[in-house]
Amino acid sequence: MRLHVFIFLILIIEAGCSNDNFKTYKELEEKELASGKHYDSLFMGIYLGMPSKDFYVHCWHLNKAGLFTDGSNNTSVLYHFKKGELKYLASMNFYPDFHNDKIYKMRVTLNYDAWAPWNKSMGSDSLLVNTLNLFKTWYQGNPFLTIQDKKRGTIYVKVDGNRRITVGKYDDIRVKIDYTDVSVEKSLIK
Repeated sequence: MRLHVFIFLILIIEAGCSNDNFKTYKELEEKELASGKHYDSLFMGIYLGMPSKDFYVHCWHLNKAGLFTDGSNNTSVLYHFKKGELKYLASMNFYPDFHNDKIYKMRVTLNYDAWAPWNKSMGSDSLLVNTLNLFKTWYQGNPFLTIQDKKRGTIYVKVDGNRRITVGKYDDIRVKIDYTDVSVEKSLIK
C-alpha cells in the first residue's frame, strides 16, 4: 500500500512540474546516480542507510544529552535549533522511513518557535529563505534547482550522488524537507 502511494506521489510531482528546471533536475538526477557517488549525511550524525537500531540508539543518546526530545504527538523526534543557526529560534520535527531496516528517506518539518498569525516575519515564507541559506552551508555540491509544481507551489530540489533534498512550504507556519536516497527509491518503484 505504501509503495502505491509513493509511486502515485512521484507521478503527481512529475505531471505537475511545469518548467524547464524539472527537465534539468531529471537530467541531473540521472547524471548523479550514474556517477556512483554516495552522499549519505543528513544532520546531527544521522545518515541515509543508517540501520534502524542505530538510529534509535543515536536518538536516545542525543535525548539523554538534551539535544533531542519527543516531537509532535510523540510520533517524531524534536530538535530545537540553537540561537544563530537560523534567523529566529526554530524547531525541527523529523522521522525516517525505513527499507530493509535502513533509513532511505527522512521527513522533516521546520517552524519558528515564536510564530503567530500577526507575526509575518516568522512565517514559512521567511523560514524557507533562511532554511535554504543554511542548507547552502550544510550541503556543498550542486545548487538547489527551483521547480514550479502545480500542487505544491515552488519547491527547491538538490541532488548530489544518491541523495536528494527537497525543500518547500508546507503551510503558513512550516517548511517541509524530504531527504531521499534516490537509488533506493528507484529500486522500490521497479
